[in-house]
Amino acid sequence: MARSLEEAGWAAELYDADWKLVWVSSEILELTGESDPAELGYGEHVLEHIRRTTFQNMISAESVASLLEVELPMVLHDTPGGKEEMKRLAGGTLDEVIDRIEERAPPTSWASQIEFLQGDLPPIPVNLLVTRLHSRKGEHIGRLVLYGPALPTSILSLVARGDPAMFERMARLVDPGRRPAAILFADVQDSGLVSKRLPSASYFGLLRGLITAIDEVVGRFGGVVGKHAGDGATAFFIADDLGSPSGAARGALEAARAIAVVARDVVKRTSDESESLDPDDVRVNVGVHWGGQLYMGQLVTGGRLEVTALGDTVNEAARIQQSARDGQVLASKSLLEQLREDDAKALDIDPDAMTYRTIEELPGASSKAKRDAGTVPVTTL
Repeated sequence: MARSLEEAGWAAELYDADWKLVWVSSEILELTGESDPAELGYGEHVLEHIRRTTFQNMISAESVASLLEVELPMVLHDTPGGKEEMKRLAGGTLDEVIDRIEERAPPTSWASQIEFLQGDLPPIPVNLLVTRLHSRKGEHIGRLVLYGPALPTSILSLVARGDPAMFERMARLVDPGRRPAAILFADVQDSGLVSKRLPSASYFGLLRGLITAIDEVVGRFGGVVGKHAGDGATAFFIADDLGSPSGAARGALEAARAIAVVARDVVKRTSDESESLDPDDVRVNVGVHWGGQLYMGQLVTGGRLEVTALGDTVNEAARIQQSARDGQVLASKSLLEQLREDDAKALDIDPDAMTYRTIEELPGASSKAKRDAGTVPVTTL
């Protein structure tokens, strides 16, 4: 059963017939931040298990009280030695509660909801399902506890459409910190003019198609999607995720090139459906830059999960993209010089043979770009 639960990716626990914890899935370890299962209390009775700091830091005090109200009468039913043994196992912390309870035979299964805590993130409701386990002969051998999101299936089906690998990379950013990463900005050139030429429904379809395609490209090359603002997108390619600074730079450059291809495909589909749009009217400009010490982390609110980064280089990357014209990919010198020889060769780039111009030398650079990133050297790929 443990192997099956692990392969399915469940957050799950298994207890034996004496209410002792015998196994937790890797998802539980990931959520608790523990690398050693023994730290969660393997071999301990559930009343000892819930006294551990790890458990108490995961579940709100109100949820613990609610669980105890339901479970303690069932624990009493299965505990030789009765209330005195339960008090011993609980270490004297639940004496008054235990004195009040009346024994109750456990049902075959039951469901409840707890409030899950993770660091300083907002608490979230989590459903749990408890099932009594029996041998083929009908003997009680333990119980299974499954944890899952407290979301209606209709909503969960929308959330689950994302890229699981990217979500895993996002999950690793739950603790904000400094990380070396490549930065990518992409935006539709003169989007205001494009929007005026198309019916609102067609323009919305164009933007949705572009953003979806760009996000897919970012995920394919190992990146993490950042903010979406209007018709623009941001992404980060983290050195730890891609093995090295060179791997991160390569991922960003591969994504930048691929965005130009998928953008043309999306625009062509839209133009085929609308006589108001010429494929040459829509150009997606991309800027890629290197951030040696980006301060990155999640922004989690009731309405979104978003990864963001702070640092001067993020602002510079935005200005690099804004200085690109007519579907250009502009890459900074600091990014290209992260490439090792093998990654550069795979990209058909020779960093030692590149020539650069500063942002302030570019004909498309705005006064804001010159002010914020005027001295940053870039080249066209």
